[in-house]
Amino acid sequence: MKNSDLNPIPLGEAARLLGVSQRTVRRLVDAGDIPAVRIGATLAIPPSAWPLSACRPGEGAELRPLLSQHEVAQALDCPPCDVRALAASGKLTTIMIGKSCRWREVEVTALAEVEGAQ
Repeated sequence: MKNSDLNPIPLGEAARLLGVSQRTVRRLVDAGDIPAVRIGATLAIPPSAWPLSACRPGEGAELRPLLSQHEVAQALDCPPCDVRALAASGKLTTIMIGKSCRWREVEVTALAEVEGAQ
């Protein structure tokens, strides 16, 4: 077992980081989209099997949750429909979790700084 597998992420924490419900994470695990390990009676996701490098800012750094459309709209001070337009124009990279669209906090913060400077 690799050291990176020693701190698996419980499904509840994975749901928080992905910005979806725990049930959605369970469905993704059951469908085989996200590999999980059983630790006693608990399912968890090994860091090496984490589906998104999007939440991993760097080695040893804290995992950051993905943002929903409304959270991005609030951060950018725009209507939620503009978030999809920004993603369609390539200014934001959309991450699909199941059928849900999510965005990286780092990317949204950078865009807010650029938009604010203009």
